[in-house]
This record gives sequence, structure tokens and C-alpha cells, in this order.
Amino acid sequence: MRAIHFMKIDYVLTRKQMYFIPVFFVLACAVGRGVTESALSLLVTCSYMFFVASIFSTAPFGYCVGKNRGFLLLLPATVKERVAGRFLYGLSFMALLGVLCAALWGVYALMGYELPLWTAALGLCELAVGILMMALEFLFFYLFGEGKENWQHLSNIVRVAPGMAMFFAMSYLVGEIQDMTPAGMGVDLEAFAGKFMQAGVVAIVASLLLTAAAAAVCMKVIKKRDYA
Repeated sequence: MRAIHFMKIDYVLTRKQMYFIPVFFVLACAVGRGVTESALSLLVTCSYMFFVASIFSTAPFGYCVGKNRGFLLLLPATVKERVAGRFLYGLSFMALLGVLCAALWGVYALMGYELPLWTAALGLCELAVGILMMALEFLFFYLFGEGKENWQHLSNIVRVAPGMAMFFAMSYLVGEIQDMTPAGMGVDLEAFAGKFMQAGVVAIVASLLLTAAAAAVCMKVIKKRDYA
């Protein structure tokens, strides 16, 4: 239960950035529509949202310094509970943006867009990659915390580069898919929809297991320290 309390504390510390999520959501939709007018724009939009999530989810590490760190260290809890709370924060943040993307999928369906099953499967893969990026970034921040040489520059790269790479990769993939399936010709991706969906589910499970493993490593390595 204490881990949940620390997750809530992270939300309190980073509450200001929550106000910007609707703005980035609208921007993500605009970017997706700028890449393509078809339902594939959803994939670009979601990749942009997970790019934003990869930056926002690491924000608590920057807030847990100075006065905030002193206050948090006074709270009765073990390192295990603190780390678990931080990872719960990251997972819940990814889940929040995942729900927003799912809601957008529903809006597109209501607007009459054709949404093939394989696009939903790719959406699951995007979510899995987003969770994995978050876990690896948390692992980096815990193992190579503040105080190291060139820490600020390196931390900025870690927060931005993976999500940006995912966004550009999805934008490129959407372009390739459109080239492969012009006017109903080329590769019939819907024929592989079932396998794509299975791969998406497996990717989600694998990302959650890897996140649990990353949390366990952090708990073990930094049990004599608090926060990165």
C-alpha cells in the first residue's frame, strides 16, 4: 500500500505537467493528420503521445531533489516501496495515455473510419514499446543518478531520444504501409490481423515482465540509496 502512496506523491509533485496533456493530445492529432488523412494517422498520433509519455513519466526524478527529497526521506518506507511507487507511477502514466489513444480510436470509429484489426494490433505494440522505454529510462535514472559528470545533458538525451526514434519509425512505417497497399493492391495485412493481435498481446505481457525485472534490479542495486 505504501507504494501506491508514493505513486500518488509523484502525481502531486508533477501535477502541473498534467495540465499540458490535453494540449499535446490535440497537437498529436494534428501531427497524425499531417502525415496521412487515413485511419493510419491514429498510429502516428499514438506514437507521438507515447513520445510525450517517455518525457513526462521521468519528471518525478527531477522533482525529488532539495526540499522535496528531504521531505520524502522522512516518510516511513523502504527503498523497495519507494521504487515500486515510482514504477507504478510510470505504468499508470502510460496506461492513462493508452486510454486516451483508445478513446480516439472509438471517436474515429463513430466518425465512420474503417479501422482494420491489424491497426489495433500495431497500437498494442506501440504501447508495449512505450512501457519498455519507460522501464529502461527508469533503470538508467536509478542506476546513474544525479551528480555524475554531464548528467543533465545525458539525462535529456535519455528522456527524448527513444520516444523520438519511436515516433519517426512509426511515421516511416505508415508511409511504407500506404505504398504497399495502394487501392487495395499489394500486401493484404488484414489476412494477418489475428497473428498481429497475438503479437501485440505478447508484446504487452513481455513489456510488463521486463518492467518488473527492471524494478527488481533497481531495488537490489540501490537499496542503500534513495532516488537517483
